[in-house]
Amino acid sequence: MENGKIMKTLYELRNEIEVDTDLKKQLRKTFVKKSRTRKWKNAWIPLLAAASLFLAFLLSNEQVPQHVKASSLKIANAISFLDIGSGEITAYTYHDGRLYLSLEGRGIFVYGNELKKVLNNAADSFSRSSKGEKLLFTYNGDVFLFDVKTTKSEKVLDGTPDSSYIYPEWKDQNHIYLTKVTDKEKQIVEVNVQTKEETFIASGEMASLVEKEQKLVFERHGEIIIYNVKSGKETIVDRGKYPSVTNDGNYISYVKERSGFEDVWISDMDLETKNKVTTNPSPRFEPSGEGMYRYQFPIWGNDERTLYVMKKRNDGENGPAKIMKIELSEQSSTEIETVKSYLQALMVRDDDFAKSLLKDQPEFLTYSNPKQIGFQILETTKKEQSTSVKAEVYCTDTSLAYYKVSTYDFTLMKENERYVIETVKELSATELLSNEQNEIELVKDGKGEALFSLQDIPQSFIQTENIRFSSLLRTHDEKTVIFSLQGMDETSKVTLFSFNRETKAFNLLATLEGGVMYKVALDATGRYLTADYSTDALDSKMLIIDLEKGKQTDFTNVRSKFWKGDKLILEEVAETHSMYYQYDPHTGSKINY
Repeated sequence: MENGKIMKTLYELRNEIEVDTDLKKQLRKTFVKKSRTRKWKNAWIPLLAAASLFLAFLLSNEQVPQHVKASSLKIANAISFLDIGSGEITAYTYHDGRLYLSLEGRGIFVYGNELKKVLNNAADSFSRSSKGEKLLFTYNGDVFLFDVKTTKSEKVLDGTPDSSYIYPEWKDQNHIYLTKVTDKEKQIVEVNVQTKEETFIASGEMASLVEKEQKLVFERHGEIIIYNVKSGKETIVDRGKYPSVTNDGNYISYVKERSGFEDVWISDMDLETKNKVTTNPSPRFEPSGEGMYRYQFPIWGNDERTLYVMKKRNDGENGPAKIMKIELSEQSSTEIETVKSYLQALMVRDDDFAKSLLKDQPEFLTYSNPKQIGFQILETTKKEQSTSVKAEVYCTDTSLAYYKVSTYDFTLMKENERYVIETVKELSATELLSNEQNEIELVKDGKGEALFSLQDIPQSFIQTENIRFSSLLRTHDEKTVIFSLQGMDETSKVTLFSFNRETKAFNLLATLEGGVMYKVALDATGRYLTADYSTDALDSKMLIIDLEKGKQTDFTNVRSKFWKGDKLILEEVAETHSMYYQYDPHTGSKINY
């Protein structure tokens, strides 16, 4: 029977069935009521699910940088945060928020909250990537596996008298890529770490694996090459050396030389755009046709917005090797951020980065004295074609009782999609100094006012007649002067005082055993005071005083660099190296800078 006839017969039979219409109406009311109640009761479930997905989307967007073209990435900050004065840096890599460095003849160190030695063996090269907690490194032609958790190492592959291995790179748990070096050439080879079976891949060196695309990026004869592992196809990226790729495989970093000047460049993996992310200046004194620095091993941090690169002087001064951190952003730095970066670069004496933010670059920017030790942004004014940023800058002299508060006007203009400082003008200056009459004098707009003299200080505070004023400052509210007295005898102490300009009262803040005072500085809130001093020619000591609670915290082998708001940028100084950290006086914690 056809479907149409069946449906017609059933319909006719339905009409012949006797129905209790009252019961039908009652059941309908009950059903509709329950149905509506159930509908509204559960309506929040899909809404909550959608909201959860949307929130997860927002959070993921905050944590993972949006991918943009290399040409769109701009330098947000660049600072040399680690100086190695003794021991050549032979290799370094980045893993899980930490930098691992090999120092020739000294071993492998990790840079976290301190520079800590983790292995006696040095390394010639590290793997760019890791497998879990496992890194690879090479030394004297052999390949080693290094467990960063246990800090144990084991040899996994021996070199031979005729060949050696360098630049390891993980492929998977059982296979690694290596550069095999012989008298004739350098080859990229794949090695099974279990069977030691070796497979030739291509001529070249320093391979990085782009796992998602199964491509290798390496150098050959001064060119950066992308090699398709499956097809064997090769594509030239650019002239350059020391290639490295981001963990997500979106960017390539490398060093490129043009007209004698080396710089760090980045390229899209699809080669659509390229971007230079360093500014290598000319040597200060005698132009030689070469840049001031040589760059090596530009490696990426955990994300695609941070680069670490080693730079060395190229002008005969043989300064220490420095590790520089370059922070990239798809957003141009604002006018205020540009001024902040400029002033911070001056305070850590990174003239090269500071100059890159100026339209017209002077030969010198920083001097030994007086030196900048802090700043505060006051106001910003938008104009038709420029922006004015006013800032208060604090300077001191490390050998004299001298402190200066200057108000500067920075005029900025947009150039090549970023702000540059066109002019810097000092609008006003207030100086605090010790005059010939042994008085502390405040000089403002050319007019001097004597605040107090040595004779005004209560004699109970004076421990010797052979004494002089040393480092000093004025608090932000201008009501208090904080100053130090420097004993001139060998056994003399350094004492810190405050002077209230309204009540004329003196208060003893701290007594430091012997030594020489270099500077005092105040955080942006006016609560925390740093005092840098030394007890002999070789040590560096620092004291932080909580002016509200009177609490003191002592540091050894540390110098304060500047206050970044209420956080202190400090430099830990060792016999062979120095490192920058950020210290929070509220919590007593420090983090990498």
